[in-house]
Amino acid sequence: MRAFSVLMIAASAVLAACANTGPREPARVDYRSPSGSPSPTVTAGPSCAPGGTYTVRSGDTLSQIAERCRVETRALAQANGLNPPYPIRPGQELRMPQPRLHTVQRGENLYRIGLRYGIDYREIASINNIYPPFEIEVGQELVLPNEAASTTMASNTPPRQTTTPPRQTTTTPPRQTTTTPPPQTTTTPPPASTAAVRFQWPLEGEIITGFGDNDGRRNDGINIRANEGDSVRAAAAGTVVYAGNELQGYGELILIRHEGGFVTAYANNSRLRVREGEAVEAGQIIAEAGSTGSVDSPQLHFEIRRGVTPEDPMRHLPRN
Repeated sequence: MRAFSVLMIAASAVLAACANTGPREPARVDYRSPSGSPSPTVTAGPSCAPGGTYTVRSGDTLSQIAERCRVETRALAQANGLNPPYPIRPGQELRMPQPRLHTVQRGENLYRIGLRYGIDYREIASINNIYPPFEIEVGQELVLPNEAASTTMASNTPPRQTTTPPRQTTTTPPRQTTTTPPPQTTTTPPPASTAAVRFQWPLEGEIITGFGDNDGRRNDGINIRANEGDSVRAAAAGTVVYAGNELQGYGELILIRHEGGFVTAYANNSRLRVREGEAVEAGQIIAEAGSTGSVDSPQLHFEIRRGVTPEDPMRHLPRN
């Protein structure tokens, strides 16, 4: 199952304003910072107008022009056939690329917008000069990175799971009460940054679809067989950044952000037991398993992502 076209896509540095707890959840659009003002919209001056031309001045560099006109350097270079190190000269006319824009709707935050387009919300914040706590307004136009994927989550519908599981994977996870940490191996040692986050199994059951390519389809997580209504638990402490059913194919979905830039996903649930913005503890019941979305038998689709990059959950979960 391809999740987050590249979900919230991501980098993983902890924001300075939240150094001890990880990045804060982007604020919803219903609020405005009392001391701040909305980020500026796309510059409409004659030199920076989308589709117009910019005349290079003495001392200009391509990156400076891109920042001034709120476009990405690579997009500006591509529009003008420039290659690194992007040489330009005074008097040269540069064609301004058309920006990709998103108009903020009620109930959206940067995290949801990033999820929709497959863009790290911090990239959107950076290009629009939005700073923590990342507050945006209904009707505000946001510039999206030009080179980011233009497809939305709806185009990444996960493959249907049948009641007959693939034969290649029959691993059964340990029970929730297991406290023994995963053994270290010399062949696939866990990343050093996982020391701050110790994941546990979200559900007991047989793995019916493993991570990676399965029958020509990519699965960005694992699928665990379940009974309808089984308790789904948070794999680690964190903050719920999404709880809903707006993403085609995932059914009732929960996304939890953890320390170290990790995000876990829990899809195909029958009922959600937490809300966006809620802090959860490791092992806390967050949902009830089901068969919503593009599956036809009760199961849990579970992902672990470092930023936007999916990683094999089996590398992070305890072993027998």
